[in-house]
Amino acid sequence: MLQLTQRCSNFCAHTFYGFVRHYSVIPEDIQKAYNKIIMQQKKLLKKLSFANSTTSLQVLGSGANGAPTSLFLATDHVNYMFNCGEGSQRVAQEHHFKLAKLEHIFLTNYSWKNIGGVIGLLLTMQEIGLPKVMLHGSEEIAEFLSKSQIFTSFSKLKFSFASVNESEPYKDSVLTIWYVPISKINKNSRNHSSDTSEDLYDSNINGKRVIDSTKSKRDVSNAEKRLKVETNVYSYICEIHPRRGKISVEKCEELGVKIGPLLSDLKQGLDITKEDGTVVHSEDVCMQEGPKVTLIVVECPDEEYLESFVNHTKFSKYQQTASTEEGKDEKVYVFHFTPENIFNHTKYQSWIQKFSSNTQHIVLNDKNTCLGSEAVYKQQHLMNLLHPEIFPLLSEDSLKEEEKTISENVHRAKTLQTLRIHPTLMPIKTTQICQSPQTYTDAIFEIEEFSDTLNELKAQINKKTAELELANAPEYPRIVMLGTGSSTPNKVRNTSGILLRVDKNHNILLDCAEGSLCQIIRLYGNSEAVNIIRDIKAIFLSHKHADHHMGVVGILKAREKVTTDKVYILLPQEIADWLHFYDKMDRISHLYTPVNNRHFMMENHRVTMSFDYIFNKCLNIKQINTVLVKHCKEAFGISVTLNNEKKIVYSGDAMPCQNLIDLGQKCDLLIHEATMEDRLEHMALLKYHSTVSQAINVGKEMNAKFTLLTHFSQRYSKIPILSEVLDNVGLAYDNMDIRLSHLPLLPFLYPCLKIVYSEHYDRMERKTGKKFALVLKNAAL
Repeated sequence: MLQLTQRCSNFCAHTFYGFVRHYSVIPEDIQKAYNKIIMQQKKLLKKLSFANSTTSLQVLGSGANGAPTSLFLATDHVNYMFNCGEGSQRVAQEHHFKLAKLEHIFLTNYSWKNIGGVIGLLLTMQEIGLPKVMLHGSEEIAEFLSKSQIFTSFSKLKFSFASVNESEPYKDSVLTIWYVPISKINKNSRNHSSDTSEDLYDSNINGKRVIDSTKSKRDVSNAEKRLKVETNVYSYICEIHPRRGKISVEKCEELGVKIGPLLSDLKQGLDITKEDGTVVHSEDVCMQEGPKVTLIVVECPDEEYLESFVNHTKFSKYQQTASTEEGKDEKVYVFHFTPENIFNHTKYQSWIQKFSSNTQHIVLNDKNTCLGSEAVYKQQHLMNLLHPEIFPLLSEDSLKEEEKTISENVHRAKTLQTLRIHPTLMPIKTTQICQSPQTYTDAIFEIEEFSDTLNELKAQINKKTAELELANAPEYPRIVMLGTGSSTPNKVRNTSGILLRVDKNHNILLDCAEGSLCQIIRLYGNSEAVNIIRDIKAIFLSHKHADHHMGVVGILKAREKVTTDKVYILLPQEIADWLHFYDKMDRISHLYTPVNNRHFMMENHRVTMSFDYIFNKCLNIKQINTVLVKHCKEAFGISVTLNNEKKIVYSGDAMPCQNLIDLGQKCDLLIHEATMEDRLEHMALLKYHSTVSQAINVGKEMNAKFTLLTHFSQRYSKIPILSEVLDNVGLAYDNMDIRLSHLPLLPFLYPCLKIVYSEHYDRMERKTGKKFALVLKNAAL
């Protein structure tokens, strides 16, 4: 089998390079396809050739407010994840978690803090070529992913859903995982009087909802008086298989196995058959190495599950091992996804005390502070050198020491906290993510021309500030860029999100990508973020693509903690359908009022309904208008006219579009997507996006006073390429906080940015030059 796979790999390589020699050109899509094939071939070869020798578990997301909640178990050939909170994708990419080997995702509970990052992560896995993934846990996740087809496609990534059975564990060559379902007794079921069919459901022994056709009307009317058992929460007990130890020559001799090929097979973990037909198992002649390690991943979401959780018999075995002779060589680690108030409950603490004092407990919940990223802080320190007000330093809330726990064997989770299991079991190690600010800025001053260019920039800014009397400029409105990249987030740019601060008490979100909540908390800190989130009065969603709206549920959940006021969500119908679907599984409809974007189109909104209350009373603005733009179906651009007649226009995702030009005539600010550089206009056309120059020209045609470019392809994450620097065009960066009156300062930044990111800029120039030459060559052919 191994030799056959190797021959197949060689054949693929030979065929591909024959194609290259014949045509002399490697189209980009063919190159990507080939790379994926080779990656899969190498992965298969490793699985067949080598036994698992390294295993480690890392905290990917600490569960802090705004941070993802997740664990990552990495082995030589297969990786596993437990929960996938919003923002997991970005943290995983920054810290190089091996998503290409991620084949299993285990979910403890169907709640946004556990599944909010699943779609983004799966899209990334699909992009890097992973062919399939298995999901374990509540059956609702299958519906969740199926419904997500409204706005995304998983045509190249296949899902399978584990058959969760308490008596049958999942088992492979690395580990055995037992499913532990936790039930709740709900005495106060929701009253569904408007839909009597809901009452026809009952629960079977596994907690699944089934229709009981034998119910009488009287039974149905009394249904709410009975207790209903719901099972949609799972804990997991993971028994890591001991690493195969050294082979015992003495045992081999006893079994008649001589030095040679058969002995080599036994070393690799293979069973052999001797000449006389006797089978010798590898495990019979190899010594186990290291102690037995068990990882227990638990969640008890609220008090209604507490009784079932603390009394579940599956945990008893691991709570009693300390008192047995066999248990002395067993190491147990418990990872708690449980909320802090339940974690501190007397019953829960009593349950913890039943474990040996040697058992280590790691807590992942919103009492933690670590947000998981260093790159964002490094980026902001560099930008802060250019203009401290436009690029304010981020809050240090997430850099503080975690709150002390009540005992030495209980740890607060931090991203990159690591438990190494194989080859040698090591104590839990916590890595310091962020370094001192000086570390980030020292290197840039080593570039000879930077100091002179920075001094020149400050002189230009001072002159312009005096000329425009910006020292006395009004504090509002302000534009805060939460995400300025496209498609998927990376270290420098999150995906689309703009916070329009109309005044101190009124905020509007223009798109809301995954991670928008984390960006707000990272920028303002926990205490001030509460006010910012509470004062978000409306959210505009430009279109259905995931990189523009997957942060909405996170914002809604955060607002629920600080206000009972509903937020207006201006959105296309397909996103309204998606939110309505999600509400059936995790109630959110009481948190927002949906309004179709079409109602704000200039020819419709005054006829269809009155928006005076929304505009004047709720948002403290004069008017909102929308238009259809050229991107996908039901994609919208928007203009917001303030009470002082200042007009701000946002394109959403769009190629150059006359509707938007008409909408934005003589606006004070146009925020326009500029996904592609100018030499990739053909690619922009294929994807219905704009190039940098096209976006600038849209601003010129609508006589915009200033054009702010955003939504850059992540290939230009550090610095997009401008063909010329204009005095009314600026580049957006994440965590930019700029007053409307300070926009004329942005064009002065570009020379400094080119030096700060000189290596990246030069590389992009060379790369795009080659691509442009290739396009010309193909056109000539």
